[in-house]
Amino acid sequence: MGRRPVLATIRGPPMDHELPAQSQRASTGRLDELRHLLALGGPIALVQIGQTSLNFVDVCFLGHFDAAGLPAMALGSTLCWAACVFCMGTLNGLDPLLSQAVGAQDRHAVPRLLWRGAVLAFLLALPAMAVLLPTATWLELLGQKPELIPGAATYARINTLGFLPFLWVMVLRALLSAHSRLRPQVLTIVVGNLANVVLDWAWIHGHLGFPAMGVAGAAWATVVVRWAMFAALLALSWQDLAPHLRAFGDATVRKAALALQPLGRLLRLGAPIGAQYALEMGVFALTAVLIGQFDQVAGDSAGGPRLGGHQIALQLASLTFMAPLGLSMAASVRVGWAVGRGDATSARRTVGVALLAGAAVMGAFMAVFLTVPHLLAAAMTGDLAIAAWAIALIPVAGVFQIGDGLQVVAIGCLRGIGDVRSPMVINVAGFWLLGLPLGCWLAYPWGRGAGPVGLWWGLAIGLFAVALLLLWMVHVRFATATARLASE
Repeated sequence: MGRRPVLATIRGPPMDHELPAQSQRASTGRLDELRHLLALGGPIALVQIGQTSLNFVDVCFLGHFDAAGLPAMALGSTLCWAACVFCMGTLNGLDPLLSQAVGAQDRHAVPRLLWRGAVLAFLLALPAMAVLLPTATWLELLGQKPELIPGAATYARINTLGFLPFLWVMVLRALLSAHSRLRPQVLTIVVGNLANVVLDWAWIHGHLGFPAMGVAGAAWATVVVRWAMFAALLALSWQDLAPHLRAFGDATVRKAALALQPLGRLLRLGAPIGAQYALEMGVFALTAVLIGQFDQVAGDSAGGPRLGGHQIALQLASLTFMAPLGLSMAASVRVGWAVGRGDATSARRTVGVALLAGAAVMGAFMAVFLTVPHLLAAAMTGDLAIAAWAIALIPVAGVFQIGDGLQVVAIGCLRGIGDVRSPMVINVAGFWLLGLPLGCWLAYPWGRGAGPVGLWWGLAIGLFAVALLLLWMVHVRFATATARLASE
């Protein structure tokens, strides 16, 4: 699956900003590799947790606002992620190119890749924003509860104003992570989360002289925080970014950065990642829509308890997912560095250690989800009906923690060598051909009639299938040495 990467021939003198030796050098053994991964992946995971915490805080505040706020936000947020997730994945095509360029000490490629990423982010954000303008129409066609549609549409339309800074932050993070510059990212996400808590408190519930705006307040808080985080990351990392940004003043660099052929090559490399993200997110988005239809059929008097419970369980699973995602991104960078150096042994060592670490971390989260679902639900909502459905779904989310951790770490390892197509194909097989059909059979009366819980069990089984297939693909792809990707 996937074509063998093309060996790049462009190589320049050492980079202006040398990487810390402890980050780029090959490890001496598994324990040393684990230290390298945690040193790089820990801050990255913290940044990813902080990014997810923005939505987590929205859920907590809206869960204690009214019966309709959380389900409406769940619908609006689901459509926003569905529209934006392809853009996010496509920009991740920068990761192997940047890390391999750094590993090969190719300083000329870095500013060109940075500017290409910024241009591609802008071009991707526009259609993603446009597709959400008729959100109310989409929700009506999807059979959602009429009383939830206005709030969900408002949340989605406002949220689109934050798409562009969100994607630009991704581009900056790719560059900074490839250079092991993590402090600016951590500081930015900490400041962003503190600001989000204050703005949610003020704008959702109505404090500091502001009216209570509910769902709209949560959306505006997200938009303001995303623009503020982009500005903060630029400011905090200016010393590292300035040489690459100033390089755009050179006509030669500018022409190379904006050339259509290499921009198209970046798009072709990133598009399978975007498709893989969209396929995975699409399963969860469709699950949310189906659960919303269960609420509509049940005719509950207020809100959408099943959809609210689904959002709580999903938000908790998304939060814990950030830990192995940090390991995945660190593994991708370290594998990329090893490939850039031509060191296949180090690449394989990174893979083994990262997979074991991912499974161990998610095993701990699984224990929490299985033992105290009621405490987790109570922390996120005061609505008893929503809490009851969350308590039913959280243990299922606990069961798939290890599979979730293994699959995302495996994807990061494959991405480090430039294999971006295998995860896309495997996602189709595991989620769409197995997990979703099985979940529908378990959920609907023509099958087992288990309702939303059945849909979630289908997702869990599909996720484990994806994890097993990806582990097999990792074994196959890392059995031989891999050449560096071409960026020009």
